[in-house]
Amino acid sequence: MTRRVAASFALLLLAFGGVRAAHADPPVPKEVQAVLQRIKSADSNQLAVSEEDGRFLRLLVVSKGTKHAVEIGGANGYSAIWIGMGLRETGGRLVTIEYDPQRARDAEANIRAAGLSDIVQVVPGDAFVAIPKLPGTFDFVFLDAWKRDYQRFFDQVFPRLDRGGVFVAHNVVNKASEMGEFLTTLRTHPGIVSAIVSPSGEGVSVSVKR
Repeated sequence: MTRRVAASFALLLLAFGGVRAAHADPPVPKEVQAVLQRIKSADSNQLAVSEEDGRFLRLLVVSKGTKHAVEIGGANGYSAIWIGMGLRETGGRLVTIEYDPQRARDAEANIRAAGLSDIVQVVPGDAFVAIPKLPGTFDFVFLDAWKRDYQRFFDQVFPRLDRGGVFVAHNVVNKASEMGEFLTTLRTHPGIVSAIVSPSGEGVSVSVKR
């Protein structure tokens, strides 16, 4: 492992410890908290990540100094808001891709209400089609889409992930049976260093590109 990647992974481990502290991360502005609560109240299909996982994503973004982030499977914008708050501190930007047109519209409205439209861009449509159209490379990817497609998304995005960049995937514990090939990749791929943590029990994998 190079010194740079080792340092990056050490920062992630610090984030792992921080998420278990009693909300030791920066407070959430009241207007943003109101939007997050409204999304959760309307989330009958339980598409949004937990608050604990949202806080964890924010910590990861800040710890890495993320500049170019992509979210695959944006749902109603809940996780994008947490990531966006982190990017507000780092000066970065997020593109979040959501397949369902209505959810994409809801995400855009929620992100606007949270005051993050200057940081987060919502792209509606099929992520497999949208990702090749995005410019440049990425230093942070959050995957929370159809679980059986996790390996395909990893294969598509990994070549464009910067060295030292982070690939994060959700539900790797509670829906592990739906992503066997991807979990094997996390254990065996020579180009990444990976760990799985469970801030809320759903499971989040974090992989750093060597």
